[in-house]
Amino acid sequence: MGASALRAVVRAHEDRMLQRTGGAEWIWYSPAGPEPRPLRFYATRDFELPSAPSRATAKLAVDRAHVLYVNGERVGAGEIRPGDPLRVYGIAGRLHAGVNRIAIEASSPTGVGGILFSLDLDGFGRDALVSDRRWRVDLSSEAVTRGARYRPVVWGRPPQFPWGYPRMPRPNEISDSRF
Repeated sequence: MGASALRAVVRAHEDRMLQRTGGAEWIWYSPAGPEPRPLRFYATRDFELPSAPSRATAKLAVDRAHVLYVNGERVGAGEIRPGDPLRVYGIAGRLHAGVNRIAIEASSPTGVGGILFSLDLDGFGRDALVSDRRWRVDLSSEAVTRGARYRPVVWGRPPQFPWGYPRMPRPNEISDSRF
């Protein structure tokens, strides 16, 4: 195997190791207008479970700021910039048998940004629910309880400029997400 082929294999392996969100796509409300201005909106996704899971880990990156809700309850919040690790939230205690709703309040001071979400779910595997075109977005805060109405803009899967591949946090980077 030649040196260039070996480098390609190593790069491909590194790419797979860096990818922690499966088929998740970066989504957003809409492209920014001609002038930068602040934007706050809500992205939601409903899904059904046959029973409450014993483990569920939400992995999230929102450029710039987010609040994560599960079935109407605030789970965590934070601000992320390109290069920061994913935020990780244990949400099993907030999921139940039947229909569940994930809602993400996203905001950006310029109106431009992205949401990347992936849920590892006991019994369904890694990346069982991901951000994609099946999500809905809305400007109304009522979306947290009633669901959003509009299709999101889909930027695509990682790596996307400027986010690259979000990485998993190191143990010393995991913050307490309780309120």
